[in-house]
Amino acid sequence: MNKLIAFMALAVIPTAVWADHHQPKLSDKPIWVSGSKNCGGDGNARLLDVDQDGDLDVVTSAPNPSRWVVFENTGGKLAEKPMWESKPTTDCDHISVLDFNKDGMPDLAGTHESHNTLYLNDKNREQRFDTVPDWETGFYTDSNQIDFGDIDGDGDYDMLIASGLPTFQVVLCENKDGELSRTITTRIGPRQYSESSIFGDIDKDGDQDIIATYGKAGTIVVFKNDGGGKFDMGTEIFKDTKVRHVQRVYCIDVNNDGKMELFCAKGPWGPPGRSIALTYDNGEAKQVWESAADTGFHGFDFADVDEDGDLDMAAADWSGRRTSVFLQEDGMIAKKPVWSAATRAPVHEAVFGDIDGDGDLDVVAGGVDQAMLFENLSK
Repeated sequence: MNKLIAFMALAVIPTAVWADHHQPKLSDKPIWVSGSKNCGGDGNARLLDVDQDGDLDVVTSAPNPSRWVVFENTGGKLAEKPMWESKPTTDCDHISVLDFNKDGMPDLAGTHESHNTLYLNDKNREQRFDTVPDWETGFYTDSNQIDFGDIDGDGDYDMLIASGLPTFQVVLCENKDGELSRTITTRIGPRQYSESSIFGDIDKDGDQDIIATYGKAGTIVVFKNDGGGKFDMGTEIFKDTKVRHVQRVYCIDVNNDGKMELFCAKGPWGPPGRSIALTYDNGEAKQVWESAADTGFHGFDFADVDEDGDLDMAAADWSGRRTSVFLQEDGMIAKKPVWSAATRAPVHEAVFGDIDGDGDLDVVAGGVDQAMLFENLSK
């Protein structure tokens, strides 16, 4: 019997070592910062291989005057100074990375508190992007978020805008025959201040629906796509009058169970308060996760940071001035972070990416005063 017990104990040891090895070991302090003179603004951080050399570069924003900037990654190290800067523009609220014209190269889409822009990546340009936008909206609106999706199945990207003054609505700029409209083509939903709106196939029927959030009563509304790019009047699926503002909403099947989750990053406007996740099934939403009550998250990102085959979450806490990583446990994101690090100023965004090319995922955060890189020391 004693030999059997000893054998079983030895058999358990490799499993424990394997589990410990895959726990992400991120640096407590950033190993790279863009610096207050080079970055800041509203706190942006996105990753892209701008020059297609196989590594991830960082796009963020810079203040005084407001402009977009890209920091080049060379051999796993980010540069001290930007390789590209846009000409001065209005408030750099958010930047999105997508292949808008589907030529195989990543483009940039800017969200401003006055208009929206597109910077197209052209391999014939020395710096890839022009200093002025290749496209911009032809109307004024306080844009809170933009998103892109093919609403009508014609193969190109349409633009969705969540707006404040003076639009006060979720609107579409449709893409017809490769030309993205510079004016509003469709108004959707109530005339209310919308903080966040995204495309997502929430009912998994093969087309892009719209999920929109409204700050007046903390409501989340789903607008169903009929398959041809026309949307219904919308169905309210959640209301939270205590923590009203949803800064960002994400539509993702986080646990791969066939049901979509809506992860809602709440705060920082109004009282700080917990963020939530809802599981959407057959037209109904059920709350399945919430963060600590004293958090004020602005942005999330999802990837398998511990390499166990499921999605984990990076989070930017504006109110707490922290960037954190939450692992998935028992089919849902854990309520407590496995790693958390203080930032000098509030952070808007946190994203996963293998910056140094060593095979594990690092974390890049966008703060009000600087963008910063936290290294994953697991490998």
